[in-house]
Amino acid sequence: MTPRTTRAAVAALLCSAAVSIAGAAGFAADSVTLAPVGTIPGPADLVQVQDTHAYVVADKTLTIVDISNPASPMRRGAYTFPEKIWGFWVVGSLVYVADDFFGLGILDVSNAAAPALLGSFKTPGQAKNVAVFGTKAVVADHMSGVDFIDVSNRARPVSLGSFFVDGYARDVVVAGSLAYAVDAPAGLYVFDLSKPGPLDAVSTQQSATAPGSIVVSEGSGTQGPKVAVLVGGGSLQVYDLSAPAAPVRAATHRTPSGRPLRVALHDALAYVADGREGVQVVDLSTPSTPRVVGAYKTPNPARDVAVAGSLVLVVAGPLPQGNVPSGGGEVLILRRTP
Repeated sequence: MTPRTTRAAVAALLCSAAVSIAGAAGFAADSVTLAPVGTIPGPADLVQVQDTHAYVVADKTLTIVDISNPASPMRRGAYTFPEKIWGFWVVGSLVYVADDFFGLGILDVSNAAAPALLGSFKTPGQAKNVAVFGTKAVVADHMSGVDFIDVSNRARPVSLGSFFVDGYARDVVVAGSLAYAVDAPAGLYVFDLSKPGPLDAVSTQQSATAPGSIVVSEGSGTQGPKVAVLVGGGSLQVYDLSAPAAPVRAATHRTPSGRPLRVALHDALAYVADGREGVQVVDLSTPSTPRVVGAYKTPNPARDVAVAGSLVLVVAGPLPQGNVPSGGGEVLILRRTP
């Protein structure tokens, strides 16, 4: 290669908005490239995706956006809650919303242009996030721990009790019939939601750092083993869920920013919203050896991330201060290859 060719190649790489990082073996097949295809204007704090719709939260408002053409997203409808939305869970045509001191809200989005509140339930303290198993909802609540709620009658949810955690409940997810909750500063709790009677932990784990959020990938076939990723304390804590009710911490992965905020899992890949370092793509196919296989430097700090097929949606904007989201921001729509 001539010096001129070398300089041209380097310039092309520097001008490219997409950044890919080869895996340890150095093969192209071990790398992931992210490239921009569209933008959802802000403000935005959180994002999730289901089918061809993105659900974008900014402060008290949840907005539904059609991304069937990701190059030209179309706003469909919105609903504004009484309090700040800290987290939400999308199931079919329903969105379950953790709405601070308002508690749990259940939103019907079957008509995306006109979302409607079906019912609500006042939790004892601040509702921080929610997850759903069948007709049961679990809410991470700062005051009461993990609340267990019967939502079979969505207009009139009924409390099934609470499980008090050692610290402040921060997040909760459901995989299969198991719920995984984290609190700060203690760690990880596992609940079997298929068991009758009061909510009780079947497993507890002390975390190496104070986790702020958790994601779980069940995995199947070639999609990699079941893993949980706890985010907080400047790192990712990777847990092997080969025995789903008995998590085993497999690795600690520090990100370039030292301040990862959120993670989305797709197959065996973790997409990390890594603040000022943008999005990091980490291969967790071997949970004990996380491996960076791609990155994308967002123009503003990456604060949240969601994945649907080949699309990766990233909330990019000013970083939150403490427990208060900063507002602003927009949602970048990226396409992953391969």
